[in-house]
Amino acid sequence: MQAFMRRPFSYAGSFLLIGTLIVFFGFHTVAGERGLIARGGLDREILMAQEELALINKQNNLMESRIRLLRAGAIDADMLAETARAELGLYSENDVIITIDMNKLKF
Repeated sequence: MQAFMRRPFSYAGSFLLIGTLIVFFGFHTVAGERGLIARGGLDREILMAQEELALINKQNNLMESRIRLLRAGAIDADMLAETARAELGLYSENDVIITIDMNKLKF
């Protein structure tokens, strides 16, 4: 008689455990941090990260071209003069200095 009494409880426990797992994973599939509801926000974050990567790549290309001008066998005279004036602070009174913040630059 005891085996008969344990069997319904084991079935009920199994169903309860399986039901709990289904509810848990179902909830997180729909409303979790990376669920179906959060998909729009994740897509926006991915798009913003791709735009930022494109901007950084363009800045990198600009810097590489400037470095290429400085590393070439014959250094560009304008680049040499610009770099020397910037490093040494040798500007005349008539010089106009325009600084560009590369982080705010948009291509």
